[in-house]
Amino acid sequence: MQLIKRIRKYLEVLISRLGMLLIPLLPRPVILFTSKLLGDSAYILPLEIKRIGIANLDIAYGGSKTQKEKKRILRNSFRTFALVILDIFWFTKHPEKRIPKHVRFDPELNELFESKPHVCITAHLGNWELLGHAVSMKGYPLHSVAAPLANPALEPIFNRIRIISGQQIIPRQGAIRAMLRILKGSGKIGLLLDQNTKPSEGGIFVDFMGKPAPISESAAALSLRTRADILFGFCIPKSDGSYYVHTARKLVVDDYVTMDRDKAIEACTRNIAHVIEKAIQDYPGSWLWMYKRWKFKAPDDRNGEYPYYARELGDGEKRRS
Repeated sequence: MQLIKRIRKYLEVLISRLGMLLIPLLPRPVILFTSKLLGDSAYILPLEIKRIGIANLDIAYGGSKTQKEKKRILRNSFRTFALVILDIFWFTKHPEKRIPKHVRFDPELNELFESKPHVCITAHLGNWELLGHAVSMKGYPLHSVAAPLANPALEPIFNRIRIISGQQIIPRQGAIRAMLRILKGSGKIGLLLDQNTKPSEGGIFVDFMGKPAPISESAAALSLRTRADILFGFCIPKSDGSYYVHTARKLVVDDYVTMDRDKAIEACTRNIAHVIEKAIQDYPGSWLWMYKRWKFKAPDDRNGEYPYYARELGDGEKRRS
């Protein structure tokens, strides 16, 4: 088993290096065709992530969508994820030309490109990696905390890619202190907030598509601490191979500052989850349905309809008093 893992990690590095060399040379139509081919190929395989995706769609939509509709959404999700992976490499060639050409922003996001602090939130919806590059290319570099990769040997490769546009990566150690400093200096931080965060690590269970799921309270806490408004951006792929960055209503910190701090953080976090949920409903085929979004069961939830992979929180994972 250990030998297999070592071989797999070596192959991952080899494939990534080959991707860096070859994928940027391909014409855009070839990238689009390949992403559909890879996505469809992965979809027809009996993979565990496909089972996870169907379970998530059943939680999110229940009987409001047919199984045929859910399968179509999941197939598109595989295609979108394949395009994200290919584009991680494709946009490394002449990013100063390719990114402005292929990424357009909703005019309502013009506020993002002003010299004032913002907590910028996105999700695994569309191309979240490209979004950070596109914002930074406009002269307003995002500062983001990158989660460690399962294969540490890939870290140098992907970290080099992440900073090609001027985007800054914040080390996980001491991240909150660093983000506070950036916001107080009128900078901008980027956060992915559709991931599971255990209560012991600052997560709050909030309703997400009808079922409680934990989400980090960091965005709300940072906004309240620095008086920075919260903006949303979702980089959605279009059929012609370009991307359009959609936004949603911003969350104004002044709406929460008169509340008790804990209640303000909870209310703001619930609103963040609602905005992300609405964006996923608008573009369901662009979300990463293969992620275990409902991995942890809410301790006080009396409805047992969690997906098969969900589990109870351990004592060390619950919120510390």
